[in-house]
Order: sequence, then structure tokens, then C-alpha cells
Amino acid sequence: MANDIPSQAGRTILITGATRGIGLEAARTLARKGALVVIGARDAARGQAVVDEIARAGGKAELFLADVSLLASLREAAARFAATHPRLDVLVNNAGVASRRRKLTDEGHELTWATNVLAPFLLTRLLIGPLRSAPRPRVVNVGSQAHRSGRIIWDDLELSKSYGSWRAYSQSKLALLLLTREWARREPGLSVNVVHPGAIATGIWRDLPWIGRILVDAVLPNPEKGAGPLVRLATDPALDGVTGRYFSRYREDTPSKAGRDDAAAARLWEIGARATA
Repeated sequence: MANDIPSQAGRTILITGATRGIGLEAARTLARKGALVVIGARDAARGQAVVDEIARAGGKAELFLADVSLLASLREAAARFAATHPRLDVLVNNAGVASRRRKLTDEGHELTWATNVLAPFLLTRLLIGPLRSAPRPRVVNVGSQAHRSGRIIWDDLELSKSYGSWRAYSQSKLALLLLTREWARREPGLSVNVVHPGAIATGIWRDLPWIGRILVDAVLPNPEKGAGPLVRLATDPALDGVTGRYFSRYREDTPSKAGRDDAAAARLWEIGARATA
């Protein structure tokens, strides 16, 4: 994969959820190609370990310490980043969660909605200044084919009445896809796309029962395979100016009908803006 990637020297790329799974593999690959990789991490020790590993291999990396499920934490981290980085070439919103049980964050939001929807929406808004300063800025949102079975529960987005793990996850990935389309409409100078990296054995499945985790590790491809589509969306010169699209691994794909509902996308934008104000 790495041999096909152009040099990323001089580019700054921030990846959330970069201490494990496909985020970590993407960070390693991009650092080898010369990018300054900003490692999004919730745990300081784990994040610093990745930064140190990349430095030992001759790459450049920094730590972006934030709990993406908490809006206040994201605001603090984004403010620190913007104070020292006037330009951001690529933001990869990779961090995600799939929770078996309904959990609330310390700010009172349902965990899946907060992590998979509000966090990438808010972080992109917070870093829009540095992104606009880049010559060809990109945002890569990590989505899922799960969006095809998702539907937006407009009167109960955070599923206080009828929570189910798959319902929460599929709704969140549908919402992320719709918001990606709305970003493309509102920010024509920003290339923002969503990619399904394939079903991959990553930490997102850590909330499964132990037997489920064993099956995932045994059956699904490893994170290195899943990192390739992310890296391609972040680096391929052929994708300059391509925006508002959905990719399934390396190919552009047509989203579900619900994922092409621009009125729903605009409505979600307003809801997200109020929730993160």
C-alpha cells in the first residue's frame, strides 16, 4: 500500500482514535510517507507511546489528547491545536464506538451518538480555520455499510426509549453520512468524504461478549487492511476536489436512499449545531 502513496512531506494530518486499530495503522503509514501525524488519543500514556514509536522510526508525530465523547474535551484540545498549527491538511474522524448497552457520557449524551456523530461534527467545525488555510484540505469520516439499515429516530435521536446496539450504531453511521453531504454543500473548498473501510477486527468491537470478540479476531481482516482506504482518501491526488461522496473500501459507492436525503442532512446539521453550541 505505502509504495503507491505520494510523499506527504509538509502535510499535517490529524487522526482521531489513532492509538489502535485502523487509526494506528493509518498513522504509521502516513508518518512513513513524511507527514506530521497528530495522534488523537483519550489516554495520554497510550497516545505518547504511539508518538514515541513513530519518532523512533524516523517519523514526526504529536499528541492530540481528547476524549472525543466529551464536547468540552474536544474544545480544549482543538483550541490547543489551533493555537500552534495555523494549517491542517487532513482531518480523519476515525474514533468510534459500538456499545451493547445504553450509556451516557458525563455531559449527558448517549455514548454512541456523542462519539460517532457529535464529535466529528464538532471537531470539524472547531478546526475549520486551519483546514481552510491548507491548499487542498480534506476531511475523511469513517463510516460503515451499517448506514444501509439505519434510520434517523427524529423524536428520540439518543434512543432513551428504545435503545439497541445495532439501532444506535446504524443510525449514527447514517447520520455521519448525511452530515458529510451537508459539509460538502456548505464548504465547497473542503473535500469531505465518508469511507467504509470494510469489516475489520478493531477495538470498536471491544464491547462484545468475549466469545464475540474471539470470533471477530478469527474471521475479520486485520487493521492494516482497513487502514488502506483511509489513507487513500487522505492522500490520493486523483481525489482532489471530490467531495460529498461515499466510498466502500477503495471504490465510490451509492449510499442508501436514506443516505441521499439532503433535507434530512440539513435538518441534522441544525440539530448538531444546537447540540454543540
